[in-house]
Amino acid sequence: MPKRPPMAKLRTARYGLRVRRQYEAVLAKSKALYKCPRCGVHALRRVRLGIWRCKKCGFEFAGGAWEPRTSISTAAEAGLARVTEQ
Repeated sequence: MPKRPPMAKLRTARYGLRVRRQYEAVLAKSKALYKCPRCGVHALRRVRLGIWRCKKCGFEFAGGAWEPRTSISTAAEAGLARVTEQ
């Protein structure tokens, strides 16, 4: 079976290899399915920039641009959990 072409449709020699690989990685992150924080099923999809919706339970929330949870949001949640424990 032939190898599937990458997500990025940039097949020309423009912009440089590094930029094209970064663009491809961003596209792959935004098109991937993620785990829903409410129901726990891998059915979370990006609706538009920063808006995420679960296909199973319909839960919709604002998250990161390319991933539902960014590294800053996880750090903020950990800080809030630490404050509420005290």
